[in-house]
Amino acid sequence: MIYMDFSGQYAGYDGEYVDCRDISGTNCYCDDIAKEELRQKIAGYGPEGVHFFDSGNYHYVSLLWLEKVEEEFALVLFDNHPDMQPPSFGDITSCGGWVKEAIETLPHLKRVYMVGVDEGLLSELEPLPEVIHRGLPQDENLPIYISLDKDVMDIENVRTDWSQGSMTLVELENHLRGLLANYHIIGVDICGEKKDNPTEEDLRINRSTNATLIEILK
Repeated sequence: MIYMDFSGQYAGYDGEYVDCRDISGTNCYCDDIAKEELRQKIAGYGPEGVHFFDSGNYHYVSLLWLEKVEEEFALVLFDNHPDMQPPSFGDITSCGGWVKEAIETLPHLKRVYMVGVDEGLLSELEPLPEVIHRGLPQDENLPIYISLDKDVMDIENVRTDWSQGSMTLVELENHLRGLLANYHIIGVDICGEKKDNPTEEDLRINRSTNATLIEILK
């Protein structure tokens, strides 16, 4: 397990700790200087294994892990949001547009499966790019990388900084176990901590859900 900590979320977690708290220009948007600093922070790691990286504000970090994949692959995205927005200014990488950037810039990425994404937000993207598919893969022959924003789940199971979906933790467990049993998984990343003013209850719920995910994926 690798924990990329942007806001002090992962004290006491057992694994590789990557301190990103001193990097400016990272909250929701990632400028080129910050992006290069982050690349250097994870330069010694491959895409394999499980990577946690804080709030959904930093979901664009998935892009930096996907850059490390050196074979054709499919991405399975669990998220309440499609993260397909065009950049608000320039070509800056953002938490809301990193999937679009991945599709446009990563030649090894061949398909994207969106699971639990708000249908209203997906409908705004119609027609969807050909590489995007709704729901879990059914007969995928490529290896898979899983990216999970915990805001795909309901507030009983996780507390995040963004609007949340309705997936239960049990449903997510079943989806993950099915993928692990039926496909070659390159790696997994997980975000969706609560960065902004978390209560003790928020932190307790999130730690409990993280423990369940770690147990499934370790």
